Amino acid sequence: MGMAKILNIQSAMEMLGGDPDLFRILLSSFLHDKTFDMNRLLELENSGNMLEAAKYVHYFKGAASQIGAEDLGEAGQALEDFLRQKSSGNLEKLNENFEKAYNDLIPFIKSTLVDIGAAESSFNRC
Repeated sequence: MGMAKILNIQSAMEMLGGDPDLFRILLSSFLHDKTFDMNRLLELENSGNMLEAAKYVHYFKGAASQIGAEDLGEAGQALEDFLRQKSSGNLEKLNENFEKAYNDLIPFIKSTLVDIGAAESSFNRC
């Protein structure tokens, strides 16, 4: 799993029409607006509320696809499919994969935001 699967910037920029400001806004929103909480997901699953658990996962999967976070999108799709009873699998393993993909993504988003900020600062000084 390389950086391109964790955060595929090229793919995201293509989807966003090459708009770096929109990409920055979406990255920042992903980082700050709603943070994934594994305990919340487990609460929903353990209470048998699989539909709400699937909706919770769907939110992050959708946001991930907008920013090119392919690993999280794939892990989210697999978990959501299981929660909606569209596929079989091991719930514990699917949860682990989703949480790992989310946790792997966060440092890449932070680094990318720093890189974008540095590039903007350099451009503004010219």
